[in-house]
Amino acid sequence: MTQKRFNGKERRAYVRLKQSLPVRFKIDLSQSGKTYLAKSRNISRGGLCVEIADEAEELIEKISAPGHKIGIDINTLIPTQKTAVSEKSVWIDSRVDWASKPNKERRTLLMGLEFENMPGETRRRIYDFIVEQMVNRYGKSG
Repeated sequence: MTQKRFNGKERRAYVRLKQSLPVRFKIDLSQSGKTYLAKSRNISRGGLCVEIADEAEELIEKISAPGHKIGIDINTLIPTQKTAVSEKSVWIDSRVDWASKPNKERRTLLMGLEFENMPGETRRRIYDFIVEQMVNRYGKSG
């Protein structure tokens, strides 16, 4: 996995909400594929950073090969009032933008995931969630 060089300019296109949310994901979205559990460190309209405590070595091998897609269950990440726990998962595509292996100070794998091919309705759902959380956290100005 290659690490992008920092050129001194902020590359983020969207505001990031620092919040720990449950994340269920699969590699390559195969029906029989294993589902992994993680938690988010932050989320934006364009992607999220996930922190993975278990099975980090297994995942490093899987994501190191080029072309892998990561499927994220949006119903787990951002539940709605309509979303029941038993409701079918809705998977969205993402790709690994960067990864940071565990080390002595941090024993977890970090992955930066960029959302891809996301329907407008899902993108809006994420945006609305972020705005709602920001308003709740910082209050309405005016």
